[in-house]
Amino acid sequence: MQSVVEMTVFAHVVEAGSFSGAARRLRTSKSSVSAQVQRLERQLGVRLLDRSTRRVSATEAGAAFYRHCARIVAEAEAAANLASSFHAVPRGTLRVTAPDTLGWMHVASAVPDFLARYPDVSLDLSLSDAHVDLIREHFDLAIRIGRVAQSSLIVRRLGTSRLVICAAPAYLVRRGVPRVVRDLSEHDCLVFSSLGWGDTWRLGTGSRRLQVAVTPRLRSDSGEVLRQVALAGAGLALLPQWMVADDLRGGALVRVLPRLVMPAADIHAVYPPGRLRAPKVTAFVEHLAAWLGRSLAGAAND
Repeated sequence: MQSVVEMTVFAHVVEAGSFSGAARRLRTSKSSVSAQVQRLERQLGVRLLDRSTRRVSATEAGAAFYRHCARIVAEAEAAANLASSFHAVPRGTLRVTAPDTLGWMHVASAVPDFLARYPDVSLDLSLSDAHVDLIREHFDLAIRIGRVAQSSLIVRRLGTSRLVICAAPAYLVRRGVPRVVRDLSEHDCLVFSSLGWGDTWRLGTGSRRLQVAVTPRLRSDSGEVLRQVALAGAGLALLPQWMVADDLRGGALVRVLPRLVMPAADIHAVYPPGRLRAPKVTAFVEHLAAWLGRSLAGAAND
């Protein structure tokens, strides 16, 4: 029977794409990594890797074996973390990925208190709107907005992100204030392409769900770009309320159709099963849940 150690080494080689990369991650020698993979191939009687001078990649059999190895390694980590969590304090490096704008506007603001509370934890925070593979990229935790596809990942709801329509006062003076939903079609609109709605805004919820065709003067997958253009008076923007809360509070932006109930998406913490009981992960998720609960509630009241 193959050992978990050999499976772990093989999984790291596949993820790193090289024996030397796996050796660096495992803090061992390249020759040791190569020898363990060769021993694994002899035991299984099948070639797991295609080797070249620059890179190694999994064969068809190796790719199938890797998927099982990744699950077994994650379960082994979970078992070890569960045993150690009964007496361990949060420590070590915590790797977190979060959406760019939510990350610097809200997640980053929670970091100083967390680091002060847990002096044995260091944080590696990556801000990107891309959905990275947590296991392959060795992240402990991801913060994601919207529906999380069914998978082996653990999901914890942290809060709610609700959309608002807003514009600069100068734009509304120049073009008029929309009074009903159909008025939106007569305005210059700044479209958040990441929503995947094309040139249609989907407003309301439940039985009062509405759709309106809009005229995009700008499309962008960056909410911050749309916010800046809206602040300059170029059009109506449909953005998360937490992104523009300070602008609404200070009057730089004005909410349009404020009585209209707007769509919302949940904000989640997502992490691999092997990280479930790691004290550093548990501590950060609990801290962030409390922090976002306060900051998002404040934004919702603006």
